[in-house]
This record gives sequence, C-alpha cells and structure tokens, in this order.
Amino acid sequence: METIQIEIRNKNALSILRGLEKAKIIKLIKIKSKEENSPIQHKGAFTREKAMELVKHLEKSREEWDERAI
Repeated sequence: METIQIEIRNKNALSILRGLEKAKIIKLIKIKSKEENSPIQHKGAFTREKAMELVKHLEKSREEWDERAI
C-alpha cells in the first residue's frame, strides 16, 4: 500500500474520493490542517507585561540595527 497526499480543488473531487472509499478502493485519512497549528492557539501565553517588554526589546533592536553603518 502507498500513502499519498492530494489537494482537493472542488467539491466534486471530494465526492468522487468518498465514492471510491465507499467502494473500498481507497481509504481517506484526515490530517491536521495548518489552521489547527495557528498562533491563535497560543493566545494568552504571555502576560500583557511580558508582551510589552518583548515589544520594547524588538523596537530597541530595530533601532540599533538601523543605526549600524554597514
């Protein structure tokens, strides 16, 4: 048996695949989508104070980078 990954481009394609699965020709395996691993999952991971501290650090780093003469 071989496992492949495909991209569904329209509703008809999915219904055809489901028909093939029903006929026991293929087996559809649902995998986690990229959306399930989105940054929204991490909402609240930092306190507001820590987030502001990180923002200030980033701004300072950017200013230092801009001041560098290359």
